[in-house]
Amino acid sequence: MLTMSHIAKIRDFYLEGKSITEISRETSNDYKTIKKYIEKEDFSEEIPDCSTRSNKLDPYKEEIVALIDNNKDSWHKQKLTAVRILNILKKNHEELDISYNTVQRFVKKYKVKVGAGVGNGYSRLYWHPGEAQADFGEADFITSEGELKRYKYFVLSFPYSNKAFTQIYSGENCECVCQALINTFENIGGIPKKILFDNATGIGRRISKVLQENIMFQSFRMHYRFIAKFANPFSGNEKGNVETNVGFIRRNLFTPEIQIPKDIEKFNKEQLFDLCNNELMVSRMHYIKKIPVNELFKDDKVALSDLPGKAFAARRVFPLKTNGYGEIILGTKHLYTIDSKYRNTVVTVVTTAWKVEVYTLEGSFVEGFDRIYGDERTETMNLKKSINSVLRKPNSWSNSKLREDIGENDPFVQYLDTINDSRKVSNIFKEIKQTIEAYGFDETLRASQALIENKRELTGANLVMYCQRLEYSSPYHSKNPTGVNLNKFEGLMSFPSNKLPVINDSNILGETI
Repeated sequence: MLTMSHIAKIRDFYLEGKSITEISRETSNDYKTIKKYIEKEDFSEEIPDCSTRSNKLDPYKEEIVALIDNNKDSWHKQKLTAVRILNILKKNHEELDISYNTVQRFVKKYKVKVGAGVGNGYSRLYWHPGEAQADFGEADFITSEGELKRYKYFVLSFPYSNKAFTQIYSGENCECVCQALINTFENIGGIPKKILFDNATGIGRRISKVLQENIMFQSFRMHYRFIAKFANPFSGNEKGNVETNVGFIRRNLFTPEIQIPKDIEKFNKEQLFDLCNNELMVSRMHYIKKIPVNELFKDDKVALSDLPGKAFAARRVFPLKTNGYGEIILGTKHLYTIDSKYRNTVVTVVTTAWKVEVYTLEGSFVEGFDRIYGDERTETMNLKKSINSVLRKPNSWSNSKLREDIGENDPFVQYLDTINDSRKVSNIFKEIKQTIEAYGFDETLRASQALIENKRELTGANLVMYCQRLEYSSPYHSKNPTGVNLNKFEGLMSFPSNKLPVINDSNILGETI
């Protein structure tokens, strides 16, 4: 086919008086081709004719169409491909002699024609004041111990103003969602009339096309009187505002990594909202309206509903039977050990975003734990329970949870590993248990390490003495320019009256204090 410029040149030659033969010789085009374009009267652009010629696929087109139509409601990862359709045809028709390309072209054209596999397109959504979207993101943070750890962060955004708020959590279950919303509602002084949630926020479970809300979330939603909507699967555009803000917060507030204190919930309530309001959003402009976000958010606040008179308790309460070790198991991976007298017993478990508490069925408190999240299996045992376990069975020290938690490279662990006398191990832990009650585990462990490094015995008097010294200055950095051995005088140190140990008078000045 000749180009339009080529055809124009042929017609110009003819208008100049040249014959068809001369034009054919000069342009190297066929005589009949030149004659056709010279005699052509209508040069209006034509609509392409999409009709196809008959081919070898015609007898099988209806079967292919039926396969595609029957498969149109299947999961997107189980849609029929051209390869699969060709294999089905070959299985049903042994005489089939058709190439993959022939089938692929027809399948592609038919899917485009009926809209199968190409999506339904997008509809621009308009959000009104007081409506919100919610989702989770992930970011790395520096813990109070200086370690890098990945946490979840919940984001509630208001599409009308494009203002967003965030809260940091270890997980993204229903307890975390509800607690984050409670904190945000109280901070902004009201409740959105409608909130759009992602399907993976832990507050519901989608079965086929029906989403069943978590019972706890239903109670929460009724308590705060708002409408909950859920985005359709694979429809990120429906909650595009919150997804954009998840990224905005990660890039502009959590990058580079910020350090968070041990009490993250307190940080959420007392500092994180201020960071959002006074740093993150203070100069942000709406991407379309070109008006400050904080100015537009005033309209959002006017549309909020009032807070209820009493805050919702974001917790789940349910019965659970312990196993033979006195453990309760949450999420199939996380084990929490309570007193062995409750083994194989049904107890009441209360879970919040940060805590796990265990009660008897009569309501008496048994044990409390920090809640653990993650995919790895964990075992959590109260410190007092760990020590009592070794006290009852001193020979279990080498395989105990307490030894595992402290670490085999710790001087305290290495020292106890050398003791073969179970009674001596038991006596040491009796002294340690009493010291922990007065000074805490960390101080007691540090005192034990110092005594071992200085080749001193782990007696109650020595532990108390070193714990008291640690309250004021480290024994590792004391200065003694005279070089005189002052160890024999350490027993003369004064003790608080409520922490005074019982010491044999004959050992006060002895070297074995």
